[in-house]
Amino acid sequence: MEMGEEWIVRVEGREYGPVDTEELREWRREGRLIAANEIRRADEERWISAGALPEIFSDAEAAMPPPPPRDFARPRTWRQIVAETLRIYRRGFLRFMFFGLLTAVPMFALQWTLPSLPLPDLSSMDTYTMPSEKLPPICVYLFFLLLLIWPISAAGFQFVADDIVQGRSRSLGEQLAAAARCWARMFGAALIVYGSFLFWFFVPMMAMLAFISSGNLLVAMLVILLIGGFMVYMNARLFINFLFWQQTIVLGSEPSLLALRESKELARSVPEAPKLDRPLYRGAIVASVWLLLILVLTFGVQLPFTLVRFSGLESPEEVMALMQKLAAAPTPDALTIAANIATAALNLLLRPFLAAAFVVLYYDAKARSGRGSDADVG
Repeated sequence: MEMGEEWIVRVEGREYGPVDTEELREWRREGRLIAANEIRRADEERWISAGALPEIFSDAEAAMPPPPPRDFARPRTWRQIVAETLRIYRRGFLRFMFFGLLTAVPMFALQWTLPSLPLPDLSSMDTYTMPSEKLPPICVYLFFLLLLIWPISAAGFQFVADDIVQGRSRSLGEQLAAAARCWARMFGAALIVYGSFLFWFFVPMMAMLAFISSGNLLVAMLVILLIGGFMVYMNARLFINFLFWQQTIVLGSEPSLLALRESKELARSVPEAPKLDRPLYRGAIVASVWLLLILVLTFGVQLPFTLVRFSGLESPEEVMALMQKLAAAPTPDALTIAANIATAALNLLLRPFLAAAFVVLYYDAKARSGRGSDADVG
């Protein structure tokens, strides 16, 4: 076969191409082309299976039974969403842990190396000034490492869950390579998403602080209530618009801005459906339950360490003195390290649940909105 040949791929009645053989190999490595897909030369009308091309698929791969097709057309009930999320979590557990550790390890190291800030002395608050601590270089390096790795970790979660939903078999190396190829799109979209949240949090917050210092308490309280309500409203709108942003960035093929627009359209789709069947409400419920679970379990994990820490103390002054001593310590003690490890492990275990659930919700939203037929290769 000559490299100059061009091919057309047909998936679910839609045609893609023409692309050359090297592009087909790339699609195959990414899992976007499977042996069961139909394919033909651009200058011919006869369709064959992609598995019949030895240049793309080996004989062993072509002989393997094809995985089940992607299911875009079937809306899920709540019971099916829960069951499918648990199935994805169970089957992808080890790979979820791998992609989670990519950020969990440097995050824990950053927490270890951050300088301690002494607590204020409540008896002399009038003379207290916020200490200015210079960040050690290792903290700066770890922070930038997190920025570099987080897009790969987040994209990896999506690919692991998506491969299980589709019944597609890819090695961990292939999933890691696919996640790395998404880095630029994930990073650019994350700047927009988290930058928007930060803007609509800090700008109203600074305005509220300015009115607090104005001296007119009654006017300040009224303006603060108005600004606070507007801040909540704007962040709620952002949450809706960005509900499926990771899924549309990683699992779709659109550029970042168009993918973010698709996230908004999916979240706001099927407004005529019962509330509990709308993508917006389903995503909000799942995210809220997950966040509540994180808070409750984190409290449960931290409580035994806290009880051990403060056992034997009889007065608030002793508690404050112990807290000041811990804050001023150059390195955390063994109990603090154990508590931090337990909390990090809890977050590592729970983070994949949210990723798996939102991949299921993403396909459910596409099915309900009628966008499932727009699925492209892979």
